[in-house]
Amino acid sequence: MTERQSAHWWKTWALALVLCIVCTAAFEAFWRSRGYWPTVMDSKDLWSQQRARASKPAPPLRVALLGASRIQYGFSPSVFRDEARKIGVHVDPIMLALNGQYPLAALRSLAQDDRFRGVAIVGIDALGFDKIARDMQADTVNFYETEFTPARELHRRLLTRLQPHLIAARPDFSWSAIARGYIDHGAPPAKEYVTFYADRSGATDYSRGQAEYLRQSRIEGVKRHYANYVPPPPERWLADAREVIDWVRAINMRGGRVVFYREPVSSAIREYDERYMPRAKYLDALAKIAPAVFVNFEDYPALDIETPDTSHIDAKDIPRHTAAFVRVLRERGVL
Repeated sequence: MTERQSAHWWKTWALALVLCIVCTAAFEAFWRSRGYWPTVMDSKDLWSQQRARASKPAPPLRVALLGASRIQYGFSPSVFRDEARKIGVHVDPIMLALNGQYPLAALRSLAQDDRFRGVAIVGIDALGFDKIARDMQADTVNFYETEFTPARELHRRLLTRLQPHLIAARPDFSWSAIARGYIDHGAPPAKEYVTFYADRSGATDYSRGQAEYLRQSRIEGVKRHYANYVPPPPERWLADAREVIDWVRAINMRGGRVVFYREPVSSAIREYDERYMPRAKYLDALAKIAPAVFVNFEDYPALDIETPDTSHIDAKDIPRHTAAFVRVLRERGVL
C-alpha cells in the first residue's frame, strides 16, 4: 500500500468514527429529551457474576442478599458494607434477589454449595415458603450452574461499564427492539421507574409521579391473587417447610447463618397477608422449629418504613432501611 493510499484509509476510518460519535450523540439526545435515562440492565449473566462471589472464601464474610424486589429495591450493598464496618465486621454483601421471584431456589443452591460459608439474608413472607413458589428462581440458578462461562462474564463486565452512561447500550433500545415495539404496539420502549446499579441493587424514586398509579395497581393485584389462591393449611405448610429447614441446617453445619426477613409492607398487602396467612400460624410457627434467625419488620420500629406503593420503600429510605437492618443483625447476634 502506498503512502497516499494509507493516508486515504486513515481519513476513511476517522470519518467513520466521527459519524458513529455524532449518531450516538444524536440518539442519546433524542431519547433523553423524552424522559429516558441510562441504567444498568439486569440479566442472568449479571446475577451469575454476583453468585460466583458468594462461593469465595472469607475474609471478608460473604453476605448473600436473597429475595425478590423488596430486597433488591430495599437494600444498598454499599451501605450494608459501610455500616458493618462501623461495628468492626468486614463483609461482602452480594445482591442475589430477583424481581418478582421468591428466593428459595437460590437458598437451596447455597445450601448445596460446600464453598458457601457465609450469611444468607432471605427476604420472604409466608407465601414464599409455599411449595408452589419454591422454584421461581430455579431457571436463573440453573443458568449459573450450566451456562455461565468466562466469555459471558467478560461480555457482561463490558456491558456493565457502558450501560450507566449510554441508553444505546440497553437491550431494549437496540434498533430491532425499538422497531418491534412500534410494529407490535405502536409505542416506544416502556419507561423504567427503577434505577438499577452494577451491584444489582435498584431504587425507585416515587417523586417522579408514579406512586398513586403503582399503589392502586399493587392493591388490585393482591386482591386478584388472594381471590384465586387458596393457602395451604398451616400444618401442611409447616410440614412442607421442613425441606427448607434441612437447607438451613446444611449451611449452619459449615459455620454459616440464615436469616429470614419479612420486609416492610403496608396497606392492603399487610391486611391481606394477615387475613389469609396469619403470622402466628405460619411464620411464627416456623420460627419456633427452624434453626434460623427470623426478623419481622413489625417487631422493629426502625424497619417499619413507609412503602408508597404498599410493597416497596422509596429510594430516599434505602440507606436508612439498610443501616437499621445491620443494627438488628448485630442485636440478634448474626454480625
